[in-house]
Amino acid sequence: MSHYLYRMETVHGIRRVADGAWLASLREIDGTSGWQRVPLYCVVHLRTGTAVLETGQTSFTLQAPVLLFFTPYQEYSFHGDFSGSHLSFHGDFYCIEKHRHEVACNGVLFNNIYTPPFVPLDEEQAAPANNYIRLLHEAMTSNDDLAREDLIIAHLKIILIIATRVKCRQIEETLTQLPPDAGPRLEEFHQLLEAHFTVWKKPADYAAAMHISGKALSRLTGKYLSKTPSALITERVVQEAKRALHFSYLSVKEIATALGYDDPLYLSRLFRKQTGVSPREFRQQVGVTILV
Repeated sequence: MSHYLYRMETVHGIRRVADGAWLASLREIDGTSGWQRVPLYCVVHLRTGTAVLETGQTSFTLQAPVLLFFTPYQEYSFHGDFSGSHLSFHGDFYCIEKHRHEVACNGVLFNNIYTPPFVPLDEEQAAPANNYIRLLHEAMTSNDDLAREDLIIAHLKIILIIATRVKCRQIEETLTQLPPDAGPRLEEFHQLLEAHFTVWKKPADYAAAMHISGKALSRLTGKYLSKTPSALITERVVQEAKRALHFSYLSVKEIATALGYDDPLYLSRLFRKQTGVSPREFRQQVGVTILV
């Protein structure tokens, strides 16, 4: 069954020769577009209007222009009165981790559980983004195959660099606007989660280390990260599981052990609940890339 069916709409792009699967594609979207999880990295450009983004248990009302970024099998949908573009690409076409040092979008735009998955743009920032998305569309729809993939990747990289720069500035501005006690607390939780998510699976573990109550920790993450501590712990575990499935040949059992689970079936159920697919299917569809 295809993982890339929405409705009758025009999709331009490049398919893999072996099986016909999309390597990179671009389609126009609006409030009537359909959505489902796909084994692709996705960049959404809201060009005009207002949209409500639903992702997991969180929703955001967005005013265009906005760029949004999603990882393989991440759940998201939009509704509202808007128009825009939806760019998808497979890790075999462009690996964000392999090009981490030249683009630096992984951990900022993608795989960042600590900030919302979108980058609002002002008029000055929107102009180059619009331009390179237009160039992407021209390359996607071109009948000239000479260096076509290289041209698409070049435009994609520029879009990612523009968005990463804007996002980093926005994160810095947000941190300076936090109340004096909130910033250090959030950073402390961030560091604790990164250091202990393979062992500490309960919010109470982090609250105890921070010398605050569980309710205080929930208020902190809910107010400033729009997520519960439990959701953040789960997202971090699944994020690491995705990374291991995508960038290694470790078995599901080995990944479960590394993430602190004695029972690999428990991790598989948690993974399926978050992504809609099993770890085995995720690896099969997303593929394995060994980083040198």
